[in-house]
Amino acid sequence: MEAAPEVPPNSVVAVAATVTPTPVPRSVTLAAVGDLMLDRDVEALMLEHGAGYPFERVLPLLEADLLVGNLEGTFTERWEGLDKFYTFNTAPELADGLALAGFDGVSLANNHATDYGVEGLRDTLETLEAADVGVFGAGAGRDSAEAPLLLEANGLTVALLGFSDIDETIFADDASMGVAKAEVEAIGERVEQARSQADFVVVMLHAGTEYVREPTSRQRELARSAIDAGAGVVVGHHPHVVQPWERYRDGIILYSLGNFVFDLDAEDLDVLGSGPFESAVAVFTLTEGVPPEVEFRATYIDVAEVRPRPASSAEAAAVLEVLAEPSAARPVSR
Repeated sequence: MEAAPEVPPNSVVAVAATVTPTPVPRSVTLAAVGDLMLDRDVEALMLEHGAGYPFERVLPLLEADLLVGNLEGTFTERWEGLDKFYTFNTAPELADGLALAGFDGVSLANNHATDYGVEGLRDTLETLEAADVGVFGAGAGRDSAEAPLLLEANGLTVALLGFSDIDETIFADDASMGVAKAEVEAIGERVEQARSQADFVVVMLHAGTEYVREPTSRQRELARSAIDAGAGVVVGHHPHVVQPWERYRDGIILYSLGNFVFDLDAEDLDVLGSGPFESAVAVFTLTEGVPPEVEFRATYIDVAEVRPRPASSAEAAAVLEVLAEPSAARPVSR
């Protein structure tokens, strides 16, 4: 047998090693905005200046992999509505404004989706489908209304669910079209189902008291039930003002993002104060294996232009004071 070759003194012997790279967790950014009300003065301005008018000044703030909001109204030409104080309908051709702004989906789980009955809701669903804007929170029956909208970006899937706790609407049941009703059991069941279909679950919740800064106990119960069931994020609407938010377990709950697009004028500012004019684009970073993170891009509804714009320094300070980083919330006992 031949002897092994001698290694010269002070020489270096190279040894090949196989290094397995550490996989980088994938992530997706999701931008969410407050109430989108496209009727009355807003509609008139869209007809005059184009469907994209409400969003033109804030387009840079909407940049994210995915963009969603709460559509507070209908796209229909019907005029016979429910017997209620406020009913909102917008010319169907203006739905393109949402697509131009980059909206991937909108929630119809609110108290204005059926302002013009189930026929008006059907018109809205058909109009948004034609505009290539996804819909969740309402549908042809309970299963459809409570089904998730699945959006994909960066190889990840986000499931969006919508529920409303506010009356003056038509709620879906097993046989009839309408809006998804917010109940703890229903939310938990649908979140658990959506977890098997997506990497992340986001719930949009219409609940609370109008023009009140603090979330109600009912808001907290419903939102926390979604996180308990496995949602990573809950985004609230309806109070028309920004409310504080919380980290709950491994999730984030925004109780209200206020008004994003709404026809507010100088008289409203005198009567209601600046609260209804203040809002923010909430941008969530959803990353595999870690809790979500959020940043806020403050906005303000311009009195003269009746559309949102980036907030001034003083306006942003007021918004971000409400949206200051909270301490973690303790799980509530059941």
